[in-house]
Amino acid sequence: MSGPENYFGNACQVVETDGNFDSLQELVYIESALSSTKTKFYGELTQAMLALADAPGSSNGSGLMQTPAAFAIRDLYEKRSAQAAKVKQEAAAAAAA
Repeated sequence: MSGPENYFGNACQVVETDGNFDSLQELVYIESALSSTKTKFYGELTQAMLALADAPGSSNGSGLMQTPAAFAIRDLYEKRSAQAAKVKQEAAAAAAA
């Protein structure tokens, strides 16, 4: 049953599926119920799942969980890369001064 729940004393919103998506287009509904997925725009999760529609797990919960995990890894990579670029830029500025 989807809806508000209590998880270890914390309020949360639960989204349940029956295991398989009849249509990957249904992901738009699921995506609208999710938050903190590290997507860059609304619909990116659905778009990524549709792009890999023939891949194993794309029509069930395993693909649904792998995609936000990939977005989180991308987000971490971009943050670390930006930090490294900033350090390099600051070092170059200090060396030029």
